[in-house]
Formats: sequence, structure tokens, C-alpha cells
Amino acid sequence: MKRRSLMPVLIAAVMSLGLLTGCGEVKDAEGADLILNARKEYAELDSAKVIMANLSTGEVDQEFTFKYDEKDVCVFSYYGKNGDDVYAQFNNGVEDMKYENGKYTHAVRGDRTFNQYTRSAKHPQADEGLLVYTPQAVKKAEKTEQDGEISVKYEYDLAKLGAEIEGIEATGFETEYRFTKEGDLLWFTETTLSKDETYSYKIEITERNSVEKVVNTVKEHGLDK
Repeated sequence: MKRRSLMPVLIAAVMSLGLLTGCGEVKDAEGADLILNARKEYAELDSAKVIMANLSTGEVDQEFTFKYDEKDVCVFSYYGKNGDDVYAQFNNGVEDMKYENGKYTHAVRGDRTFNQYTRSAKHPQADEGLLVYTPQAVKKAEKTEQDGEISVKYEYDLAKLGAEIEGIEATGFETEYRFTKEGDLLWFTETTLSKDETYSYKIEITERNSVEKVVNTVKEHGLDK
């Protein structure tokens, strides 16, 4: 399956769309209990902000914020950049504002292009798939503990993962999840390997159940024109 991405890498914001654990009996990889619990906890949040930082530059390249309103409708915003390319979106369940490929578009509920997300019909990035875990594609797993933190690392088989990465010829994909000794998720990284370059991102889930307001990133950056 091919995934659209602003970045030329297969990071969480992209991989979360539709990667499943497969059918039939699949043996879980080492440390899976920690990741499965973290996925469940994330999917049950009322609100959160996801920050994705490029480990090569130290800059935040993507942010996704969501919050369910009193009717369980998901209000969300997204902002991402890659050099001069910018993607921004704001959706409050009634209208959707989007800036992509240098163009601004606006849709309202009832339009063919409009999507509304709720607590039961989740936005892909507000669901457990944000935390990548596909056990049938794991070819190497490592769980270690040091300085009171637990690290779970997976190396994936791209062919079994069944994903195409836009913009590069990928040769590998790896993840690391870092937990407290009590099993609480601290952060995770996703690394895409290619023949010429390594793309590595650190993802942190912040403001858990404490987002007061979802900012309209399209208007905030003056892209609604």
C-alpha cells in the first residue's frame, strides 16, 4: 500500500493509516505488552498533542492536536513542513480548512470531500495506529532496561510491512519505544533507512487530556487565502 506524506519518510503520521496486525495467529514480539498497552491508552485519551521532531536537525517538523467536544466530535489540527513545503489542516466537525501543495481549500459538512471524525470513528492519528506495531513484520526485537527506563526496539521487514515510501528508495524501518520502569510511555522514535540517507524522528505525546483549545493552524499561519 502506498501512503501519502509531506515528508519523504515513513513516520508515524503516515504509517498509522491502516497498518494492521494481520489475520490468523501471529506471535507477539518481545516487549509487545508495553506497546499494546500504550496504544490502548492513547486511543482512550480525550485530547492530546503529538510532536514529531527531526533528530537530524532538532526541529519540530510536524504537530497534530486533537480534542473531543461535548458531542464526541473530534476537533483537530495538523501542521507539517519539509523545507519550503507546508501542509496545514483544521477540522472542527463542521468545516474543514486545508492548505496543501500551495493551495487553500475549504469544505463543510455535507460536501463530498468533507470527513468528520468522532470518538467511535477516530481520526487515524488519534487512534492506536499512531504507535506502529506490526508483529508479523518484525525481524528483530530487543528489550533492555537501563537507568530506570525500558527500551523496546524493533527492526521491520519492509516487504512484510507492505508499505511504499514516497520520495526515497527505503532499505529498512526501525522503531524504538521508551518507557518508565512502571511501563508508562515516554517517547518513541521511527527511523527509515535508505541507500543514501537515514531519516529519524522522535515522537512525543504531550498535553494528554489537558488540551484546552485546538488552534486553527491554517489561520494561525495565514494560509487561509
